[in-house]
Amino acid sequence: MDIDDTITSRGVIPSHAFEALWLLHEAGFKLVPVTGRPAGWCDHIARMWPVAGVVGENGGFYFRYDRGKRRMERSYSFDEGERERFRRGFERIQKRVLEEVKGCAVAADQPFRISDLAIDYCEDVKPLGEKEVRKIRAIAREEGATSRVSSIHVNCWYGDFDKVSCVRRFLEDRTSSPFQTVCPRILFVGDSHNDEPLFREIPLSVGVANIKKFLNLIDHLPSYITETESAAGFRELADFLHDRKTLS
Repeated sequence: MDIDDTITSRGVIPSHAFEALWLLHEAGFKLVPVTGRPAGWCDHIARMWPVAGVVGENGGFYFRYDRGKRRMERSYSFDEGERERFRRGFERIQKRVLEEVKGCAVAADQPFRISDLAIDYCEDVKPLGEKEVRKIRAIAREEGATSRVSSIHVNCWYGDFDKVSCVRRFLEDRTSSPFQTVCPRILFVGDSHNDEPLFREIPLSVGVANIKKFLNLIDHLPSYITETESAAGFRELADFLHDRKTLS
């Protein structure tokens, strides 16, 4: 599942949504957040949440904490030598975006990132319109970077990785089976345009109801959409899955 505006509402995780994570975990589901959030957050999530692992920075890495051995496994989608190249590119994008797109800002969580640049267009700044978001993406493209729009940030990165490729690597590493074999046993839930690659690759997918505002930007829609938005939609889905698991 995605995190922001999928299991959060208005920037926080309500108690009913965090309880839903434990409800699913205790029912035997293996939970894997797939997020654009930074490495610093993902280290905490892997350690402290009831998850089997976490994919962060839109596929830049996955972290998995082995509680028995008290050891963090970190698997990156890029090598150490590429980080300096990323940094120089991010500096160029950041300078242009701040000069050319008024009202945006570098995301507050940028100091905890290692593989991407996050531009805030509505988290801690007054929400910008579609025109400004398109301009941010155009600048990233002109500077040779990939970009994706989440519900709060425009994430920009270099390198041949994305959420799908990192999810695939995580699952194949953990199961020793091809992605195509594991895929029928997976459900993905998200809320925005940058979740589209997983909606496309994972046949059983769910969008929480707030995804409706992005439908004009998405070619590959989720299989189902919840009745309620954000964290309430995630809890709606969790209750549905838990009830079916209990009955079976």
